[in-house]
Amino acid sequence: MSNQQDSNWIFDGDYCGHILRGQFSDDLKKRVAEAIGLFRGFNVAANPAIPYISAWRENADKSIWYEFVGNRLLQLLGCQPCEVAEIFRDSVLQRLSYHCGGDSEKINRMTLEHHDLALFQEELRNEGKSRGAMEAVYKISLKDRPAIWLKDQAAVESFPVDQVCLSFGSLTDVTMVMKAEEQELQEKELLRGRHRELERKIEQQNKELWRMQLEMIYRLAQAAQFRDSSSGPHITKMSYYCDILCQAAGLSEEERQLIFHATAMHDVGKLGIAESILHKPGRLTEQEFAIMKSHSIIGAKLLSGNDSPLLQMARGIALTHHERWDGTGYPTGLSRDEIPLSGRIAAICDVFDALTSQRPYKQAWDTEQAFAEVEKGRGSQFDPELVDLFLASKNDIASIRQRFASSLAFKQ
Repeated sequence: MSNQQDSNWIFDGDYCGHILRGQFSDDLKKRVAEAIGLFRGFNVAANPAIPYISAWRENADKSIWYEFVGNRLLQLLGCQPCEVAEIFRDSVLQRLSYHCGGDSEKINRMTLEHHDLALFQEELRNEGKSRGAMEAVYKISLKDRPAIWLKDQAAVESFPVDQVCLSFGSLTDVTMVMKAEEQELQEKELLRGRHRELERKIEQQNKELWRMQLEMIYRLAQAAQFRDSSSGPHITKMSYYCDILCQAAGLSEEERQLIFHATAMHDVGKLGIAESILHKPGRLTEQEFAIMKSHSIIGAKLLSGNDSPLLQMARGIALTHHERWDGTGYPTGLSRDEIPLSGRIAAICDVFDALTSQRPYKQAWDTEQAFAEVEKGRGSQFDPELVDLFLASKNDIASIRQRFASSLAFKQ
């Protein structure tokens, strides 16, 4: 049977490729025709993946074209099949790929901006051809919508007789995941900025010791946060809330910086709490709550045995951020000025962030409701003077809450 007979059924409105109408080998035409028949079955609205078949010649003209394009990609780009190659190329804002380095546990991220893609296009295609596969994530600009991220996974086949390469792939919308990654990178950059600011003010001979302490602080804090993933960017927000309150209370720059970083360790004791309790969707039993309360003591023990100001501050906050002004808190029932100032500051900020965050057992409170609850605890749960300063800083507190709203919505 001739090529024309084999592929007659595919010459309809959605085919705009070159191969089935061109002077190519039987093997290549048959492979394309079979693949299009298969990919058409995937081209349905319920399928989260967008199928495609792209091709390029391995000669002087290496421009790409598409033999088949899923309808959803056409809808996203707002174009016809014959326009996809050009419009998709022009719409790419950024390309990310991930590769294992010399250390098998280390993954390197390669980022190419729009203006770099043309320079590396041949290199990327050669890599896909040699590996027989390509995988990357593209940030795409759309006409009337915010940019989206599409994950591209494709198998690459070479046809030397025709000097043609085919890429059989699918595109999947991973916008939410990539937005969360972008937010995480932004949070890390904010923290790194604060670290750099602090390091510049430390005497040269203490820089290395300070760097090691910070690294340990945030590694332990992240480990605790991974165990309680429902809390979202809790440690970052806590640090900024505490910094605002420290500034309002007139603390020195050195004290503010110590509390800013030490606050990240306030819940490190949750490393010693069972996941069944941390992630329980309902109210804790009396016995479970007693176990949960022990995280204050566990955290203090983890941070004890070192006389550096940073770790001493972190230990005090971990131990006392659940003490109450009226002496009914835990773990030791301290009251009033018996509670260190750092613990009193962290107590207010911790409760406010817990109220305004979604948890397995509750919905997030409105910001104004949370402020009202903090005010309600004035003189009983919280230091009354600090409550007044916190409420006087509503605008600054709310701006921190708003800054992390996008990552909060995703992670919740």
